[in-house]
Parts: sequence; C-alpha cells; structure tokens
Amino acid sequence: MIGIGLLAPSEPRLTEPTEHEIKALATRASQHDGEAFSLLYRMYSAQVFTFISFRVSNREDAEDLAHTVFEKALAAIGRYQPKPAQFSTWLYTIAKNCIIDHYRKRRLPVDNDVEPETAAGEDPYGDPERRILMEERKRTLREALSDLTPDQREVVECRFFFELSIQETAEAMNRTEGAVKALQFRALENLHRLLTEDTLF
Repeated sequence: MIGIGLLAPSEPRLTEPTEHEIKALATRASQHDGEAFSLLYRMYSAQVFTFISFRVSNREDAEDLAHTVFEKALAAIGRYQPKPAQFSTWLYTIAKNCIIDHYRKRRLPVDNDVEPETAAGEDPYGDPERRILMEERKRTLREALSDLTPDQREVVECRFFFELSIQETAEAMNRTEGAVKALQFRALENLHRLLTEDTLF
C-alpha cells in the first residue's frame, strides 16, 4: 500500500556500520575523539533531521533543533556509556527532549500533525507535481498517526523515523522487546486500516 510505503526506511546512511563499530566510535567519542564524533554525526544527522522535521512546524526550526541535538550530544558525550544505552537510543532521547523543550518554550502542545515548511525557493522533490503528491501523502500519514495511541505513535517514530532496532526501541521506551513488537504490530495494523479508509490511497 502506498501509505505504508512512506514508513519504509529512508535513504541508506552514509555507511552501514556494525553495532560493534558504532560502539567503538561512541567509546572513542566519549574520550573526546573529534573525528569519531564527526563520523557519528555523518551517520545519524539525516535520520535526526527526518525525525525532528516530522514534529516541528518549519524547516528552519528543524535544522536548528537538529544542530542543538548534536551540540547537546557533544557536550554530554564524555558521560556517555555504551552500556546499557546504545548510541542511537541515547541520541533519540536527546532529540525527543529537544522537541519537548522547543514546544515548552513556546508554551504550545507537542504537535504530531504539523506540516514542515520548505525553505524559500527550495523543492526537495524536484518535480512540483511530485512535491504536491508527497506532501498530500505525508499529511494523510500525519493525520493517521494522530489517531494512534501515544505508545503506538512512539513505536512508529522510533522504528521508522529514527530507524531504531526493536532492542533499541525497547530501551528508549523502557519496554520489553515483546511489548514493542506487539505495539508495532497494532500500530501498523491501525495505520493500514486508517490509510485504506482514506480515498487518497
């Protein structure tokens, strides 16, 4: 189904490191190795931005928040411990807290349904017709996500926007892996129902 297709993983990261390599980089970064942190930034910056841009009202805010996430990560990296938290889970927690702080400063509720704006003159899809179609699909997906329970929505965000594994999602949500799998199954089942009911799909 087209709607669920929007939940497919985004474009591949710059590299596809193993878990062992990520842990090694995170350990080096925690010892103030700037090159290691730069590599982690290149690996995770795209998914951090994607996650944030789905939750804030415009592209400029998303870019600023993504920058803030890595500033906070760099400031705290010396205290990072590879166990029990994996780096991606740790980074997700920072990103989520930055979004919450962003809305608290503006005294607004955290909004899951806002439509990210694009910088003036910029068309991320190249073709205007494709841009309109993709924006309509994203809007429909956001509306469907707003009808999920908070836990189901967070599972979708962790698994498909931030690209966390089942284990990482369980750590981020303080749930068992079995509970995460069950939440994901129900979330995707509900999304499928909600999206197939929409005439756009």
